[in-house]
Amino acid sequence: MNFIGNYKNWIQQSWIDELLRSEGCARFKEGQQPDSPSMREQYDRAIKAGYDPNKAYFYMFDKTNVSFEIDPPWLEGKKYHWWITKMLPGNCMPIHVDPHTIYEQDSNRYWMPLQDYTGGHFFVYKDVVFTEYKQGDVFVYEHSQASHGAVNVSIPPRLVLQISTYA
Repeated sequence: MNFIGNYKNWIQQSWIDELLRSEGCARFKEGQQPDSPSMREQYDRAIKAGYDPNKAYFYMFDKTNVSFEIDPPWLEGKKYHWWITKMLPGNCMPIHVDPHTIYEQDSNRYWMPLQDYTGGHFFVYKDVVFTEYKQGDVFVYEHSQASHGAVNVSIPPRLVLQISTYA
């Protein structure tokens, strides 16, 4: 991943407050099935490895379940979609590739933590574990289809903004 810059001053405290007090959409929970063939393959592999298909691994927020809109200043003029993930203590996200990056043309993936690094908030990109990041740091994946995953083995929830651009 390549560092783009820090946009801490762009993040609104009201966003953080809303995310922390809201549940969001549990992913995956109660046997919810993936919505694409590529994600289904990754899901099946995770289940065979021992992941519980009835557990919530993280909670997702997007424009359908928050009161605010995200308009990233570093993406001026580009088409994009965004989502925020909240991982509660003990949540984990198996290593995966985001399925939309396979069919979106000229896709780029951006990752921005909405909090300073806390011991136990880990992000894995390819074979690298990211720690010591700051709130508002923006990174772009070197390849939009790079494998990644995350885990929260800490006490506070972990909040991350994720963005994909496309043609």
